[in-house]
Amino acid sequence: MRVRLILENGGHALTKLADLTEAPVVGAMVEADREREVNAVEEDPESAELRVHLKEDAEDVAVRILPQAHVAYIELMKREGWEVEAEDELMAWLRHRVRRQRHVGPIAQN
Repeated sequence: MRVRLILENGGHALTKLADLTEAPVVGAMVEADREREVNAVEEDPESAELRVHLKEDAEDVAVRILPQAHVAYIELMKREGWEVEAEDELMAWLRHRVRRQRHVGPIAQN
């Protein structure tokens, strides 16, 4: 079964088409970039595609704390076939955070 995996990542979605043996249910574990819990499942009426929303975990949150780590994570996910929603805006924001961090230290997150 062809599904679109969706992982929310700091207000931006990472998506990837994947083949699963069956339609997952909420609470099930699926293999994405690593094993992840299914948070929601919905059918997209326009494409008849099954959209599988994956739950963020502590590792996702930890990566976003340091903007350099967040940039590296996004690049890794893209190499593994994930698409980044509003990628240009996300990367501009992350580059701004990296530059700002150089001037005011790692505490500043805005």
